[in-house]
Amino acid sequence: MINIFLGLILLNILLFINLKKLANFINIFDKPDNKLKKHSSNVPLLGGTILVINFCLLIIFISIFHIQFPNKEIFLSNYLSIFFFLFSFFFLGIIDDKYKIKPEKRFFISILLSIIVLTLNEELLISELKFSFYENRLYLHNYSYFFTIFCIIILINALNFYDGINGQSILFFLIAFSYLVYRSPIYYFYIILILILIFILFLNLRGKIFMGDNGIYFLGSILIASLIYEHNIFKTIEYADQIFLLLILPGYDLLRLTATRIYKGKNAFYGDRNHIHHLLINQFSLTKTNITLILLSILPLFLFSLLNLNFFVVLGIFTFIYLLLILKLNYNDKKYYFWKKK
Repeated sequence: MINIFLGLILLNILLFINLKKLANFINIFDKPDNKLKKHSSNVPLLGGTILVINFCLLIIFISIFHIQFPNKEIFLSNYLSIFFFLFSFFFLGIIDDKYKIKPEKRFFISILLSIIVLTLNEELLISELKFSFYENRLYLHNYSYFFTIFCIIILINALNFYDGINGQSILFFLIAFSYLVYRSPIYYFYIILILILIFILFLNLRGKIFMGDNGIYFLGSILIASLIYEHNIFKTIEYADQIFLLLILPGYDLLRLTATRIYKGKNAFYGDRNHIHHLLINQFSLTKTNITLILLSILPLFLFSLLNLNFFVVLGIFTFIYLLLILKLNYNDKKYYFWKKK
């Protein structure tokens, strides 16, 4: 294990030293447009590329040093399908970052990729659900494929919607994977992933790189596969409630934005500056905005897992706080622009 840590440290030092060369080689940059994108200069979309390079080295080390982990035979029997899952979404993100695929096409390609993955690996299917507030399990039977595809697409899009300012998405993934560290028998995989993300966070907060769709899609697919395996195989996540509360912040923002755009007669797939991070960053510094988002992400997990409050109580508290914050931010935004116009 020490060899893996030392190898990854050395790799990321080399990546940091050769960051400009790597950026020019990949040649995918996020260009400011003074509308949705207000950064001052072109920024390389290297988040996913750095993750993939680290991930590939990690797999090589696992093979070379014959590292054992629980239920290893399960992963070995399905590793090709998992790799396909991760890398197909990564390349979809790369193509989108490079050529700007229309959101509708990206949506249908995501569905197609999800169908292929689930056909290759049925252990990724969500076939049953158990809730903390209901004694019996809910078996999905013939609806397993539909429900799992729905969950994959919703989560991928929610995470993509949620990405918008430096540090935001990486901090959310750090919270999610840290939550799994305390529960999973393969906790060291998540610890390694967290260390890699801290390195990327350092670069992202300094404005050296952005995650891009490639980074969000790759991390999102890792998180999806992890949550399903933790639920289906390791049984470390017992209730669907836990997963829901872990993902509630990006999920709520996706729901709010989609409903708002449809209500205003706009295309739900196309971006605007009404995301929660935009509303916060308009009034606060980057640091205060990220701290607020961290607290919002941790709150439902704290109330449910540590204080053992009822799911509906937690849901009610979080919903009230979220809506109150959105209303307050929107009110302040309108007041600010009213005085600015005067």
